[in-house]
Amino acid sequence: MDGDIRFTRKNSTCTLIINRPQKMNSITKAMGEQLQAYADEINRDKEIKAVIITGEGDRSFSTGSDLKMFDQYGSPFELRNRTDYCDALRSIRKPLISLVRGYALGGGFEMVLASDIRIAAPSARFAVSEIKNGWIPGSGLIQILSRNIGYHKAAELIFTARMIEAEEALQFGFINAVVPDEEIEDYVQEMADRIGTFSPVAAQLAKQDLNASMNMGLDMGLQYEKDLAVFSMTTEDSKEGMRAFSEKREPRFTGE
Repeated sequence: MDGDIRFTRKNSTCTLIINRPQKMNSITKAMGEQLQAYADEINRDKEIKAVIITGEGDRSFSTGSDLKMFDQYGSPFELRNRTDYCDALRSIRKPLISLVRGYALGGGFEMVLASDIRIAAPSARFAVSEIKNGWIPGSGLIQILSRNIGYHKAAELIFTARMIEAEEALQFGFINAVVPDEEIEDYVQEMADRIGTFSPVAAQLAKQDLNASMNMGLDMGLQYEKDLAVFSMTTEDSKEGMRAFSEKREPRFTGE
């Protein structure tokens, strides 16, 4: 196979590795379908509580779709209805952390924006590169970037296709931290492990609430949050949390 998505597990965390380093970790049709299959598996697996996505090697996180393989999708309408790798990532209900080394361009940038927490090595480089080729992004880059950093900052990156380094990306505000290469894997794993100690039900509801906050008006969002909060208090995990608090011990969450 010309590239694939590798899947590994450690503790309550799984890692998705974009494995096509000879092609800058660009994504093929088959790899997009793999990502969707893994997303479905992750959502079903109660033992997985956090997810990391990264690229193989240090040169590139991903440069997005392999443009030389676009004809695999068939007609423009079939391309529109393809199994989209960014949609696959957004369908993951559990906290998703991106670990970014090297280039995250075009669709690769979109994959970073599809994650909840974004950690970059100093080598990370980001660009909205599509306009240079005569088209615009199609998997959420403009919509999500503008929501993350505001219209005017997003417009600058979109219209100029300027590549920015990790520290500037941190200043723009769409990544959470820049971590040295020798520390970044441990940093991200420790973050995922910490998430894994908490109730997976609460984590997924919190993610659902966060996503809603990007799309709802404040009044409706506040009511939606109240509804989710009340629901969260009916779960077995919330009852276990109450017992553990009363008994002065660490809770043992089961995801129920």
